[in-house]
Amino acid sequence: LCSKSMAYAIVAATVYHEIAQEVADFFLLIGHGGLRVIPALCLNFVSGLSVLLGGIIVLSANLTAESTGVLLAMSAGVYLHIAASECVPRIDPALETWKDALLMIFTFALGAVPIGLVLLNHEHCEG
Repeated sequence: LCSKSMAYAIVAATVYHEIAQEVADFFLLIGHGGLRVIPALCLNFVSGLSVLLGGIIVLSANLTAESTGVLLAMSAGVYLHIAASECVPRIDPALETWKDALLMIFTFALGAVPIGLVLLNHEHCEG
């Protein structure tokens, strides 16, 4: 089994990432989506529940290591596609100065670095 320190590192990075993600989703729903606060919070909550439901389904499915890898690769591809086709084209016109571009890179790194740091000490757990 994996060590407790590895588990705590994964939990900490996941919580950090999810808090940032949910706050960003909330502001996107309010700013870009034009929703009021309560509907935005409700939609954000329902979205979070769908992730929980998906996690329960995957954990109960007893997937092989190969099928888990394929599922993770497909999920990563979906996120990359959304980032490349939806997010970046909306950010680019908003960049007016080099400071704006630097801020965009910094905030991206702020979200990506914790995940990468956890992966530096990556190990596969024995069951």
